[in-house]
Amino acid sequence: MKRPVAGPAHSRRVLVAALAMVAATPAWSDGTTGNPVSSRHDGVTLAQNTTPERAAQPILPAPTSSAATALTWTFDAARTDAGAPWTAERGTLTLGAGEARLQPDPNRRVALLSPSGLPDATREAEEFVIGLSGTGLERVRIQARRDARGGWITIADADGNALRETADGFVIKRGAAARGAPIERLRIELTFRTTNVRALTRISLRTAAR
Repeated sequence: MKRPVAGPAHSRRVLVAALAMVAATPAWSDGTTGNPVSSRHDGVTLAQNTTPERAAQPILPAPTSSAATALTWTFDAARTDAGAPWTAERGTLTLGAGEARLQPDPNRRVALLSPSGLPDATREAEEFVIGLSGTGLERVRIQARRDARGGWITIADADGNALRETADGFVIKRGAAARGAPIERLRIELTFRTTNVRALTRISLRTAAR
């Protein structure tokens, strides 16, 4: 008995079935686990048997060295090795525990005189740092004399935004024309907004940052 010849409809059914079998076949695997060779981790496609690497850390610039301190005075009545003291030419300066108390005069000013005979390292100073508590400092004028018989010469003068406040205190830059000149003694005049008492913790002279 002759078998019936498959018609066009039967051929289409066979083709559809074959395509369905192909679609159901798993993706290409490594032949051991049956899993696909590529996998996903946190949204990033990785090759098989690799682990996600940490993001590259940015390379930070090396920190620059800070300015070197040429000379520093602290104000503590308990210290016996403090040497010759600073004195007040205007207003008053009273040593206390770890600080000095500054009382401005009626014009809201305090003028401080350093010990005389300052060391040679003072001439290299390019910044003056004045550690003051509270707010209301309006102006700092720093004068120097070159020898015991010389007159006062203004070597730094700052007010407003030029008074840069840092964690160490207010920083005042020495005038470019006055740098490198000898300094035998300093006079620092502070002008405040009010006559309230202020605490002075330190005065430092620093060389330029290297």
